Amino acid sequence: MLSSVEGFKSVVLDQLGEGVIVADADGRIISVNRAAEEIHGRANLDVPPDAYSKNCELLTMDNLPYPPDELPLARAVQRGESVVEAPWKIRRPDGTVVIAVGTARPVRNAAGMQIGAVLTMRDDTLRVRAELALVEALEMKDTLLFEVNHRVRNSLQIVSSIVSLPLRRVEDEIARETLSLTQQRIEVISATHRSLYELGKHDEVDCLALLPDLCKAVVETYSVREAIELVCETRGEIVLPVGKAVSVCLAVTELITNACKFAFKGRDQGWIRLLLDGSADRVLIEVEDDGVGMPEQSEADTARGIGMILINSLSKSLAAEISIATGASGTRFSISFDKPGPTPDLSHALVVNRRNKGL
Repeated sequence: MLSSVEGFKSVVLDQLGEGVIVADADGRIISVNRAAEEIHGRANLDVPPDAYSKNCELLTMDNLPYPPDELPLARAVQRGESVVEAPWKIRRPDGTVVIAVGTARPVRNAAGMQIGAVLTMRDDTLRVRAELALVEALEMKDTLLFEVNHRVRNSLQIVSSIVSLPLRRVEDEIARETLSLTQQRIEVISATHRSLYELGKHDEVDCLALLPDLCKAVVETYSVREAIELVCETRGEIVLPVGKAVSVCLAVTELITNACKFAFKGRDQGWIRLLLDGSADRVLIEVEDDGVGMPEQSEADTARGIGMILINSLSKSLAAEISIATGASGTRFSISFDKPGPTPDLSHALVVNRRNKGL
């Protein structure tokens, strides 16, 4: 009767999709189902406990021989530990390598005495390799996008150089200024793409690191005629997708340019304050000056200016709220918008990639 029951149990275990290995209290393997044999590529796993790792060619995920005492089943037998979802590698007799993931637990009788241990395991090779292929594809995409951004930046620098060529020959002041502002806007876009390398990403820009330098360059250009002081205040962080960062940088540098050109008419000095506040869920950007204030203009005249076109573009792309306060003591532009959501973190996948380089 006992042998019949044992035979029935053996048949049932062989029907399971997961591998099952049962050891006695001394660590000797007393039962192995068909799935476990298939994972190992061997029909006979009845080996001494201290020879199991070597005879079955078990490896760590770093492709080193697996220490026998650290195997999940050994830990369950010798220390009474439960080891859950532990990975290791198995080199089969035909040379193929399988990634196994298993759970080992001690087995106790009704009195609580440990009488053995059981290990359940599955072949996880296809899933890990699929994950590895995905990570490699993502890495290739990142490499290609960095190359694209590099070429975009180089192309923008060529365009900037082409725009600058006629500046020396153009005598008309309005035409010269138009070309100069066009070159400045191209440089802003180029600098935005350059900053992608500095942040180590291909799709996000650190505006807190980039904008103050861009604005200082604008002020230095106009400070040749007037003594204009730029004060920058930064809080928190403002990291934006590259498309939105370009809109922000263009809009802010345009506001700084307009302040330099128009805020201090009839004066030989003044100050401009730039606030970049990313300390909360909502970003706040302010450009303020102590100039003469903005003259009254019709709404149609204001909307036709390049600066307001860029500001309106920013408002649409970021759903930003924009307010203007102006008077005899100066002008303040306030721009606020919600921070974009975080970029998905692929660090776990990259760890898996590095961990399985030996495949």
